[in-house]
Order: sequence, then structure tokens, then C-alpha cells
Amino acid sequence: MTELKLYPDKKICGVSPLLYGIFFEDINYGGDGGLYAELIANRSFDYYDRDNTADLRAMCWDALKGTGFFVNEKNSAVINGGKNCGIRNRGFCGEGIFVRRGEEFVFSCRAYAGNKTKLAAVLADRTGAELARAEFRAGGGVMAEYKCTLKSNAECSRAFLYIILPDGGGAELDFVSLFPKNAVLGLFRADLAERLKELSPKFMRFPGGCIVEGRSFENMYNWKETIGPVHERRTNWNRWQMEEYQLEGRQSDDYFQSYGLGFYEYFLLCEYLGAEPVPVINCGMTCQWHEGLLVEPDKLSPFIKDAEELIEFANGGRDSEWGKKRADMGHPEPFGLKYMGIGNEQWGAEYFKRYELFERSLKKTHPEIKLITSAGWKDSGEDFDFAYSRLRQNKDMAYAVDEHFYKEPEWFFGHTDRYDGYDRTLPKVFIGEYAAHTSGNISDRRNNWYAALSEAAFLTGVERNGDHVVMACYAPLFGRIGHSQWQPNLIWFDKSASYGTPSFFVQKLFAEFLPDSVIAHECGDGSIKISAGIKAGKLIVKLVNISGEEKSVALPEALCGARVTELFGNPGDENSVSETKISPAGYTLSGNTVSLKPYSVTVCF
Repeated sequence: MTELKLYPDKKICGVSPLLYGIFFEDINYGGDGGLYAELIANRSFDYYDRDNTADLRAMCWDALKGTGFFVNEKNSAVINGGKNCGIRNRGFCGEGIFVRRGEEFVFSCRAYAGNKTKLAAVLADRTGAELARAEFRAGGGVMAEYKCTLKSNAECSRAFLYIILPDGGGAELDFVSLFPKNAVLGLFRADLAERLKELSPKFMRFPGGCIVEGRSFENMYNWKETIGPVHERRTNWNRWQMEEYQLEGRQSDDYFQSYGLGFYEYFLLCEYLGAEPVPVINCGMTCQWHEGLLVEPDKLSPFIKDAEELIEFANGGRDSEWGKKRADMGHPEPFGLKYMGIGNEQWGAEYFKRYELFERSLKKTHPEIKLITSAGWKDSGEDFDFAYSRLRQNKDMAYAVDEHFYKEPEWFFGHTDRYDGYDRTLPKVFIGEYAAHTSGNISDRRNNWYAALSEAAFLTGVERNGDHVVMACYAPLFGRIGHSQWQPNLIWFDKSASYGTPSFFVQKLFAEFLPDSVIAHECGDGSIKISAGIKAGKLIVKLVNISGEEKSVALPEALCGARVTELFGNPGDENSVSETKISPAGYTLSGNTVSLKPYSVTVCF
């Protein structure tokens, strides 16, 4: 029996109310083909290769027998032929669309045709058997938008959208779109948005990640290209489509950024989730791991102006240029942006040379915005130390410094005290990306309970330093089953279902029981990692048993009859679409002794 002593009168520190959040990047088909509920791949017929040498504008589309089909200079599809000619979309990853009986979809397209040509939007299976159909007539001599609703009469695991000319003839098509009618805000896939809601995130970091940096100047993420009328937004290629990121036997040639999920939509998602937006902007550097292209400091003014105008877009009144653009998109009230990351995973002298230019300008024009700088891609070492040396030279350089670490579970178990000795006079810490990796080989990394348990152990130390570590988020957030470029991920999904990993439930549990402050405690067993705190006057204790033995812990009398929520399992246990091996279970203590199962996370409150 181990005794846990708590000292409610010995407050160690307050805990940041924003401690637990999420980080979204369009990797693993997490955006297009995932959270963004659009079901049509290459809806605007404007895919292109990275070097602009190959015409991919018809990618993901097939012409039906007897149909003439090409993409013209306006990036519109031209189809013609006899009765029932048309084209078919393969869907993301070539997997088609999962359709449930009675499910409704909102179809839209821009079309031009002469003489009131009849067109039909059809959901059908691989044999052509129809599941839903809606007809409309296009004409009038101008490209115009047409909308209709499709309702499925049967379930189908692999349906496709067909656009057909029942009477034959010809038409010009663009921006062909199909959304589930139940999409959250008309934008987000319902089950994935619900998973995010379950996490109760207090902030969302977006849009990356390496996406922000890009692999060329043209590929850099520019938020201005992602707002305004959706059909006018640029399509950008996704760096995660590149061959070097593909797991064995896979390819992601059809993985692009449609920018339908743009900064306006990210702000809407933050609002829906009740999360503070934390956008990350490009600082004039592409990925330092690869090309490492640099915008010279004397050419950075447009980048800095973009940052300033992003703040105006988010917070400006309707009488301002960029605030008006936000209002015109449907959100007259400001989004209330407070934080901004300058660069993603940048490091070294070249980064800080550029960061300081942003800092000087933004502190003059928008001193209310809390800036986040970067400590690079490692938890320690020369580049990490260089970042902190610069912070010691100018302690007001940033509100927080972004630390990233992807480490083996043993590292997380062994570093619960990482932040105990951090200098509180320096900028605070934002853990912008982390995850336990069970293998150095991406294909062999597992989303198992052992990895999640190590993250839980580490988070007890994060909470104990919650005055200095102000935000933390796991990465990546989403992975499409069979089509990911990276693992582990917090949430996995396919075209019809999704599930939370053991790490997901750790995040959910820690966020649900976030204390206002942490208090001193004593426990003689080093295999139990502990965070003890108070929320609204009530005790909350998190106990992580990292051993393979059951432990009995005597709690203070104040926790006699406490409620208990626990996560436990075998180290190798993983969740899946078909089986949830790791999920919370709860009960009420009959006294003040709690039994900690082997390899478990237990919360008493």
C-alpha cells in the first residue's frame, strides 16, 4: 500500500486554462479527403504537377463510353456526345463515396450549355445502378451555378458521382461539388468534427506544420489565397504527395490543397469548437530539411504585411479593408485573434534574423497579439540551445517558444521533470507538436496503449509546470486509413467511419480534468507519475501507473468516496474502426483506497 499525501494549502502554480488544444495540418488526407467534407476530388479541374510540366487537370475523372472529354484553357471540363454521355469522379484516393440509405447530399456545379441542355447529377455504384438522381437544365449563354439535393435510396460502400447529359449534346463544367447535407457548418465531416468536439480543445494551431513552409516559393502557404469565393481560390499542390513521404506500396498523387478549407473556415472551426485560433504564418523560409530557400530580409515586407493584414481580417471592423472581406464572407463580427506563430519548425541564425523583423513590426502595429517563436525540430542540441540563447538576450522577444519533439515512449517516461527547472523569466512554452513513436521506422510505429501511457506520464509533468507551459498539442491530428504518409495519429478514419486512438482518450481525459492550480504532494512510489490540483475548490488527482503491477494507493480522506475514471490495457493494445480496446471506464470509490491497474491512467475527483 502506497500513501498519497496532498497539501492543498501548498499551491505550486496556476495552470494555463489553454493547456490542451489541437494542431491541424493537411497531412494524411486530413483536410481534403478528410475533415473538409467535400467528396469530389479535383472539383475544379485544375490539378497540375509540381513542375508545371504535366497536365493533370482531368485527374480523378473518367469519361463514360462514347463521351468526348477534355479540360480547356479556362480549367473547365468540356463534355459532349450522344444520349447519356458524361463523366464520373473517382473520389478521394480513388475509393469512391460511402453512401447510407436515406442520406442526403448537396450537389452544385458551375455549368455552361446552350439551348437549356438537360444535365443529371447521379450517384451510382460501379455497375451504374442508380442510388440518387437529380436533373437540371443549363443554358442562357453564361457560366452559372446550379444546385440540387440528392437522396440515396440504398446503402453503397463504393458509389461515384456521375454527371450525365441524358439527351446528349455538350456542356462546359467547373467546380463540381458534393457535400453531405449533415456536414457541420456545411463544411466539416460530421463524425470528425464530433471527434474534435470530444477533445474540448482550448486552442487550435493551424494550418501547419510543414505545409506552411512548402517546398518552393510557389508552394509556400499564403493565407490570402485561401479566402474569398471558394471557386476562385487557387489550388496548391500538397508537399505530402511527394514520393519521399510515401509508405511502401502507397502513392498520394491526387493529394492537393484545394483551399476550400482556408483561413476563414479555420476560424469558423475554432469558433465552433470554442478554441482560440493560433495561426502559423510563413516567415520567408521553405523547409530547412530540404531546399531551405530563403526570402532575403530586405524582401520580407510583403510577408510582414500579410501578417498584419491577417490580424485585420480576423479582428478588423467592417469599415476596414480586410475586415470587410471577412464580413462579406458571412462573419461581420471579429474572430478575436490573440496569438500568432511566426514560422513553423525553423531554427538557426537565418530564422531569428527574419523573426526579429516580424517582431519589431508587429509589436508596433499590433502589440496586442502574442507572438510565438520557434525552437526548431528537436528537444535539445545545438539548434535548440541557440534558440534559447537568443531568447535570453531578449526576453520580450515572444510570448512563447514553440518546442517540438517526437520521441520514443521511454523518453516521455523519463522526462516528466523536463520543465521543472525552466527559467520563468524567459518566454513561456508552447508544445506545438509531440507524440510518442514506438519505432524509428514510420511504417512500424504503433498507436498503442504503451505510447499513450508514456504521453500521459509526461503530461503530469506538463501540468505541474502549467504556469510556464501554456499550450500543448499532439501531432498529427488525422490519418486516413491506408493512405497516410505519417503515423501515429490522434484520430484515424476511412470514408465511412472514424475512431479515437488510445492517445486520443489520454488527451480527452487530461483536458476534461484540467485543474486551475497544482498543489504539492508526496508519494513514495516512483512508478506512479502524479499531477494533483484543485478546480473550483475540489481536488483532482491524476495517477499514471507505468509499471506492470497493480498498485494500491491510500488517498487523503478528502477523496473518500471519490469518483474515478480510468484508462488501462495491455501495452500493445490498439483501437480500430471495429473495436475500441482502450476507452474510459468509471466508478465510485467505496472508501479512500484506489487500485491502480497495471499500465493505467486513473483520475480521482
